[in-house]
Amino acid sequence: MKLVKLMAGLVALSLTFASAAYAKDTMRLEWVYQGQFAGPLLALEKGYYKDAGVDMELLPAGPDLKPAVTVAQGTDNFGIGHPNQVISARANGAPLVMVAQFGHRSASVYIAKKSTGITSIKDMKGHSVGLWFGGDEHEFLAMLKAAGINQEDVKVVNQGFDIIAWLNGDYEVMQATIYNELQQVYRQGIKKEDLVFLDPSESGVAMVNTGIFTTEDMINKHPETVQGVVDATMRGWKEALENPEAAAEIVVKYNPELKKDEQVAQIKAMGELFCSGVTLEGKFGESVPSEWET
Repeated sequence: MKLVKLMAGLVALSLTFASAAYAKDTMRLEWVYQGQFAGPLLALEKGYYKDAGVDMELLPAGPDLKPAVTVAQGTDNFGIGHPNQVISARANGAPLVMVAQFGHRSASVYIAKKSTGITSIKDMKGHSVGLWFGGDEHEFLAMLKAAGINQEDVKVVNQGFDIIAWLNGDYEVMQATIYNELQQVYRQGIKKEDLVFLDPSESGVAMVNTGIFTTEDMINKHPETVQGVVDATMRGWKEALENPEAAAEIVVKYNPELKKDEQVAQIKAMGELFCSGVTLEGKFGESVPSEWET
């Protein structure tokens, strides 16, 4: 999809909560340094956070280190995550608020080899699927419900963080992000035409993906910092999507174990994720209530 000019924006929020002050601003990424976070990494490298008056540190996460938890506990004051995580946190009393919503489609696709005979979600009865547990499994379970299939009629496997088990045939359908696991599948020589894609949007249950969240307290006490973080991050993403090759060089600088060409592909995939919905109307970063209702 052709990238459009991206516009910064932040809806003013007025909420109340109390927490400690921060000597330095930290943003907890959702995973390790990679192209998935090219926007904030570029903004940090080029001094865009400093331009916005923010002394920022970007910190990686992992399977046992979740941004919603670290921000709720006060370890970090900003995080990268998704609406479903913020909703779950608030349901458990954590006062998190999404202040910029980048993705307006699900980052997940559910893929099967055509040889499985699966052609749509309606074929899943008696088949198996690998999902990430801990909250990310809800989208596919909602797809089953929308198709009138009982969860007990499908073998649900807690999949790991690589594609090996799926390649080996341990389960037929795999949950994959368009910017990571799907790219890995293609690098294995499997072509798009050899796959079946089960799209959550076709079931009306797609969970939108990726944004910046903080706490009500930060918004109330430090609105200029919150605005600065949003502006700088969006400035970084705009530049990264306009020049993925240059952005990938910065990403690899922060994680030398990565390959530049793979990071270019990941950044371009993030562009596909971002350039949908209200972004195409020039409203990059805005939250859409109907998406949160889903």
